[in-house]
Amino acid sequence: MHPELKACKTLTGTFFFDPEDRIYTEHFPGNPVVPGSMIVHAFLLAAQSFLSCRGASSIENFRFRKFVRPGEYAYRIEPAGKNLKCSLLDPDAQPLATGTLNL
Repeated sequence: MHPELKACKTLTGTFFFDPEDRIYTEHFPGNPVVPGSMIVHAFLLAAQSFLSCRGASSIENFRFRKFVRPGEYAYRIEPAGKNLKCSLLDPDAQPLATGTLNL
């Protein structure tokens, strides 16, 4: 187990996917959708800054339940054994994307 996970509780915050980002001119023009890779990357950066670690050794079981439009979304990262369980949430706290970062 990563040493910092022992004292770790749930990490919450928000991700902002900027609607003005140039990626959306090509990623479904007129109906922009945040790429799954950007969502996973946001979780990797949040975990990295929170745990002061180099990052995940692998990612696992990321599921994208609904299309995510650019904007602000709440997230939750919870310790799960030696891994981190990640959830991106809609305004009603329902999961839009979930997955695991293996440390």
